[in-house]
Amino acid sequence: MSTAPSTPLIDGPVELPLREVLPGILMFTLPVDYGIDHVNIYLIRDGAGWCLFDTGADCEAARALWLRALEGPLAAGLTRIIVSHHHPDHLGLAVWLHERTGATILMREEELAVARQTHVSSDADRAYCVDLMCRHGLSVAEARYVVGGVLQSNMACAVPARVEPLEAGQTLRIGEHVFEVLVLGGHSIAQICLYEPKLKLLLTGDQLLERITPNIGVWPYGETDPLPRYLDSLRTIAALEIEHVLPAHHDVYHAGVKRAHGLVAHHQKALRKFMARLGAQSMNATELGYAVYGAQSDPLHAYLAMGETLAHLLWLERAAYVQREETTGVTCWTAVPAAGVEPSLTLS
Repeated sequence: MSTAPSTPLIDGPVELPLREVLPGILMFTLPVDYGIDHVNIYLIRDGAGWCLFDTGADCEAARALWLRALEGPLAAGLTRIIVSHHHPDHLGLAVWLHERTGATILMREEELAVARQTHVSSDADRAYCVDLMCRHGLSVAEARYVVGGVLQSNMACAVPARVEPLEAGQTLRIGEHVFEVLVLGGHSIAQICLYEPKLKLLLTGDQLLERITPNIGVWPYGETDPLPRYLDSLRTIAALEIEHVLPAHHDVYHAGVKRAHGLVAHHQKALRKFMARLGAQSMNATELGYAVYGAQSDPLHAYLAMGETLAHLLWLERAAYVQREETTGVTCWTAVPAAGVEPSLTLS
């Protein structure tokens, strides 16, 4: 989508990754120091100040950009901070921005609870996480590496002491706009998206990305069976009239409903790949993930492949395409011989 003409909202040259994507709505693209290299957050004119949707990751480069913005084009300050979900590129700077601006933080209580769990702060929590990963095929060394360092460094961030909760179906008046609150699962346990029906605009967080597919995987905390929840979210999105999609990664785009259908097709293809690779064999989730995705370069990616594979195996189990076999400390999966036709997904 092309940038709207300059308006008094950000009049004159702005040497920041900040641009107006619709009248009164700004996109602020911030660096991320792990995984994907950027995240888009959004600001909506709200009276004299700005309502913020997501905050960016807590890294030195992102803080520096925020300080420049708050001293320059965003000097009017923040009125509210809406956090779509607990991942640190969305929640990471919420506490810091609240302390600097006094803006209230709004998010789902479930997401707040999971944000606390990501710190894996007790011996019992760490033992549970290691056991889950080993049960599904990671080695003890890989599991300990992921739990002992990667989960905290990539997934944990400062957690607000208290937030104002958001409810599904709630309406939020932000400046001249009235947004409907959607609570959608799958990628995270209760991700907030905002829909503005007059503009046919959807603020999606990570729920509906154009160029990449959101991670739909099983984690030691949060969503325990994510794929059905994610498919339900795509059904909700496909029922909307959408002209503008404002995503957390890459650029603003238009084909929101088409993309929802495309993501359903992606997961149907994945289900069929898992079934084809499983065949008559018995495999744990890590082995099957390697068979479909290939060998992974490090323990974190091995875990992500395992989590995505397990999410699809749980769907296949419910639909009676596979069954699990519990052995000592390991869960394996086998195909059900009389399962019949290939797995099929629709939005109907």
